[in-house]
Amino acid sequence: MSFPTKYKYVIIGAGIHGLSTAYHLAKELKQKKVGSGKDILVIDKAAIGAGASGIACGIIRNNYFQPAMRELIAHSVALWEEDVEGYGYRPVGYMQISCESMHADVAGIYKQQQEIGYESLFIEGEKECLKYMKKNIFYDWQAKNITSILHEKKGGYAHNTKALYCLADKAEAEGVRILTGVKVTGFKTNKNSVTAVKTQKGDIECDYVIIGAGPWAKSFWDMLDLPDQIDIKDNDGNIHKNAKMWTYLCLVEPIFQRGRFANN
Repeated sequence: MSFPTKYKYVIIGAGIHGLSTAYHLAKELKQKKVGSGKDILVIDKAAIGAGASGIACGIIRNNYFQPAMRELIAHSVALWEEDVEGYGYRPVGYMQISCESMHADVAGIYKQQQEIGYESLFIEGEKECLKYMKKNIFYDWQAKNITSILHEKKGGYAHNTKALYCLADKAEAEGVRILTGVKVTGFKTNKNSVTAVKTQKGDIECDYVIIGAGPWAKSFWDMLDLPDQIDIKDNDGNIHKNAKMWTYLCLVEPIFQRGRFANN
């Protein structure tokens, strides 16, 4: 099949976001009778799941501190439940086991889960937590200073590769075309609209571009010459000028300590 020169929708990134978007967009177009998966092209510079999606821990939970995410995550869990075997999904639930310093925050998460009907249990008090763990989870549980347990009965974990290739199969079954080994080098624009995606193999004209590139999203932001700084209004109405548009956080292992222990 020849390299495409025009698609209505071009999705950049063949990870969990790009593939899920392609699949659900295809179904939505078909349902509304305004197109189909044949209007959608997914491209990736490497391969399916070659980026962050392929190395993520695969945890599926509704345990976040942002209330705005609660219903979205509940919806996401329901989508995993639609094809447990295909996605390699293991609905074993999820537990947050916490010390007293986190008690109030976890209680807030539990309260919000109950408000949307997301099934979970909240155990409070060191003695009750110890009793719950020994009776229901591990008979030899010995951890101390645990004063709260949030036990989500939904959620669990999934096998990354299986989930991604299952999504790819579902998208292709809807007519979506997936091309890997295609690196984006830039965009053609007309006023404020993207008219084509430039790649090292040629340009692809399009009406819509969806960027599902995860940590690489900033690269495309830069290609579009979008601003590095932004003004942000806080909850009190104060404007914070020239805040960084992009900030990356990195968890770093204590390499020095690890090296020292290795030499002992």
